[in-house]
Amino acid sequence: MSPHTRDSLSAHLLDEILAGRIASGTKLPPERELARRFGLSRPIVREVLRGLAERGFVEILPSRGTYVREAQASDGARSLDTSYRRRNTTVRELTEARSMLETRAAALAATDATEAEVAAMRRCLDDLKITTYVLEQARLDLAFHALVVHASHNTVLESMYASITTLTFELMLRSLSDRQVRQAGTPQHEPIWEAIRDHDAAAAAEAMRVHLEAAKDLYGPDLDRGVDQVAQRELQRMLGPAASLEGLLEEVSRRQAAFIRAPSARAQ
Repeated sequence: MSPHTRDSLSAHLLDEILAGRIASGTKLPPERELARRFGLSRPIVREVLRGLAERGFVEILPSRGTYVREAQASDGARSLDTSYRRRNTTVRELTEARSMLETRAAALAATDATEAEVAAMRRCLDDLKITTYVLEQARLDLAFHALVVHASHNTVLESMYASITTLTFELMLRSLSDRQVRQAGTPQHEPIWEAIRDHDAAAAAEAMRVHLEAAKDLYGPDLDRGVDQVAQRELQRMLGPAASLEGLLEEVSRRQAAFIRAPSARAQ
């Protein structure tokens, strides 16, 4: 009987990665070598590596091998996002959580944001003003809030925000589809940006609080419904009954990651 199992191999590799004994960018041994070393079959080793890839710890490159990924703020976001959905997180719960997180992030951004980050926020708001398509409005709205959190330069806040990014986008679909909510909330981005630009932490926090609380009183019965339920309804209303929320969220996540990685390039 082999002293190792699929779970023990997974635990061993994960421990080595998290402890830094296998550094980011390191290529792991081939499946054949891992199978021989741990007394396991190659299909089991392959399954372990795929599991680590799905969790964001390694990257499998065809014809090149498996490499340890650099740690990112979004590494734990998928599992938390799944947990929120299983518990049917409501619009009220998400709004309250965002208020606590983003008011502090706005205050820190007012203190620590670089000129490039402030300029990127401005560009985002300018694009939002001229966009009429709701899905693009939601993407830009999300990008602005993510840029504010990113400009806090607090990796813990970034990780926390990453875990609610897709739920936040779903809620934005609901907000921007509602003319009353859209008219109440969208103009309030300006005082947030102005306070960050002027390095006024108290004003930035207050402006963010007012912005996030404004829509809360306008959601009506949706306030205590699940975010997923509300978003799917709005998406199908816009795109038809065959519209896929999952596919849309994957595309938004890819574009969002690229947007946050290069604020200085957009500011030029």
